[in-house]
Amino acid sequence: MSAAISPGRAVLAAAAAAVLLAGCSEEPPPALEFGTAKPSGPRLDAQAPKGGSLPLAQWPDACEVLREEEIRAILPQAKDFQRNPIKVSVLNFNPLAKPAPGTTGEVPKGGCETEFGLPSTYESKQNSRITIVFQGLADPALVAEEYAEDLAYEVKNGTRSNAKGAEPFKDFKASLGPTGCFTKRSSGLVCHQGPYAFEVDGSSTADGVGPYAESSKNWREKVLIPVVRTLSARMPGGA
Repeated sequence: MSAAISPGRAVLAAAAAAVLLAGCSEEPPPALEFGTAKPSGPRLDAQAPKGGSLPLAQWPDACEVLREEEIRAILPQAKDFQRNPIKVSVLNFNPLAKPAPGTTGEVPKGGCETEFGLPSTYESKQNSRITIVFQGLADPALVAEEYAEDLAYEVKNGTRSNAKGAEPFKDFKASLGPTGCFTKRSSGLVCHQGPYAFEVDGSSTADGVGPYAESSKNWREKVLIPVVRTLSARMPGGA
């Protein structure tokens, strides 16, 4: 005699079958796409006084510096943007002179971390980030002098790591667009152009960036360098 199946069990069985079918029909995320730098934001035209720094009240809001359309030019699939301001402490850029009032202190939005989502097997609303931090806005001569000191320190000490696959320090000089850039940490870039001293960093766990050992290098080459080119083109002396 055949066993009877209760209506309740039939519903559970049907639900379980639907889950299995859904799991089998899931498609992998689309391949990650990379574009190129397409500057479209307004010019960054800070005018710092000779021998001095720009008043903090005139600093740009770092969360408005890199536009969503400029990020999508580099990463067409980017979505779900979220911006988090970073407070920056500014010291006297000219140690040989007393700082003018209002040129030292804290800038609440001197930096910004922009988080967003990219296609990934493991769902995460924001699995990627780009960080921009302005370290100083001053007379270009002072900025260049400070940059040269930082560069000399890195050339001497390097930003090397004992981690497997870690990259040695690299000086890009003016090849990325700005007057000068060099690597810092695993993927970050320290740059200067005109009155701007700035850093660009970031990371991603999205599919297509590459295995862990290579992801930092790939993110720098395919994303951070185009970001630097985007900013540089809008700064004094940029194309």
